[in-house]
Amino acid sequence: MTKPIPLSDNDARVLEILQDQGRRSYADLGSDLGMAAPSVHERVKKLEAKGVIRGYRAVVDPSAVGLTVLAFTWVRQAPGTVSTDLTPTFAVIPEIEECHHIAGEADYILKIRARDMEHLGAIVRDIQSTGEVFSTETDVVFTTGFERRALPITPRPAEAPETKRAGSA
Repeated sequence: MTKPIPLSDNDARVLEILQDQGRRSYADLGSDLGMAAPSVHERVKKLEAKGVIRGYRAVVDPSAVGLTVLAFTWVRQAPGTVSTDLTPTFAVIPEIEECHHIAGEADYILKIRARDMEHLGAIVRDIQSTGEVFSTETDVVFTTGFERRALPITPRPAEAPETKRAGSA
């Protein structure tokens, strides 16, 4: 995991806005923040360089591109294979939108998008055919209340450096 990075009030506000409106111009951001566009541009570039902003992308409606079935598959690894990372195996299956290594009864939870139930069945069988997979359980989503919410961003000041006390080494 990445160590939390100090965020000023303006950094937090920039992140809040860009999560919702990733195509905002630096001039518009500056107007919202009371800053000049070049200052906002520099701030965004620093957040990108630190890995806080990992990229920008279009949010595509899965149903509009024919992926009408959403499911979550819980994966248990076969005994003796728990030290094997299955992430690269799952990454080659394009219908797996997310892969999370988890604690609990299962070892992984996969978010899968499929065209229909037959397609979902084929994807799950593909997952099950992996030698390190012991069992799977799949839950199909009826409706989605929300997903891809913006993260709650709060400013985090930099930690003060530790100072040595008089007489300490």
